[in-house]
Amino acid sequence: MSEFKSMDGTMINYESTGSGEPLIMIHGINGNLKMFEGIKEILAENYRVITYDVRGHGRSDRPVNYTLDDHIDDCLELFTHLDIKKAHILGYSMGSYIALGLVTRYSRKVDKLILVGAKSNAAVSSFARIMMEHRSEIKNKSKKEVLEVLDNYIFYNKDKVKAWQSDMNHYSSTLDANEEAVASRSISGFDYRNDLSKVPNPTLLITGEHDQLNPPEESELIARKIPNSQLVRFKYSGHAPLAEEPERFVAEVQSFLRQ
Repeated sequence: MSEFKSMDGTMINYESTGSGEPLIMIHGINGNLKMFEGIKEILAENYRVITYDVRGHGRSDRPVNYTLDDHIDDCLELFTHLDIKKAHILGYSMGSYIALGLVTRYSRKVDKLILVGAKSNAAVSSFARIMMEHRSEIKNKSKKEVLEVLDNYIFYNKDKVKAWQSDMNHYSSTLDANEEAVASRSISGFDYRNDLSKVPNPTLLITGEHDQLNPPEESELIARKIPNSQLVRFKYSGHAPLAEEPERFVAEVQSFLRQ
């Protein structure tokens, strides 16, 4: 484990494994860098794989307030800290929003772009939206019961997802209610739709057929607007194809990066 301080003094925890062209992977909300543990070792055979705990998550500092711009600045500072001129970027869920923010502002820093479970805009967080859509089912339930209900709409292979989430929870404490609220606010209100057509980078979008958190239609919209893009739909996945179909996920990523 290593760390650096971002522009505002926030400590960011990261790992770097392997050698070759840099591949920075950015995790989703309520997660941490262990989200990529199962696929990182394979990709590190050919690439320098860099994962990090975004601010407010994992073993990085957890400020009382931050924004999507702060997340983008942290990623940019990671480039500077590691003296990386250009890197492939893989963003999962919230990580895809950070990746889109980075590529729309600093496309020359990005080589190839991989977006997993992505969307191009949001008035509120996807989780807040899905809670509202199923509010009658989760009314008067505990947090654990709410998650069990909503997981039916978010994931396909829930057994694989539970094991994946357990590994993340063993690595770092989960977010408390206040930290979750701060994290959720940080990814609300963004809109990249008018910027997508200007993205010059080769882009791969991966989406799960059973994902109702960020449905396949969201990835399709992005794929239609980014000129040099391709979309892959995973038949046996929901919102976590990297955990639900890891072998195919690694194969698709490797194939794209070799193109």
